[in-house]
Amino acid sequence: MQKQTWAVILLVASLAMAGCSREESDVQERASDTTAERGAMPEDNVFSDQVKALEKAEGVQQTLDDAAAKQREDIERQQ
Repeated sequence: MQKQTWAVILLVASLAMAGCSREESDVQERASDTTAERGAMPEDNVFSDQVKALEKAEGVQQTLDDAAAKQREDIERQQ
């Protein structure tokens, strides 16, 4: 009787573990497929405003860097 109880417990535990692992791996595969297909985050998401602001700031930084480089060249030419 005790062997049957342990066999049932072992069977239930193994089925529970197998069921959870399959579902988790399927979800991960689906998530990785959609991310790989798109190559990036969706256009409309929670962070889209912050991403746009960051891109705009990077553009402003590039403009400032270009202006500073031009100013350095002008100063060097005058010397």
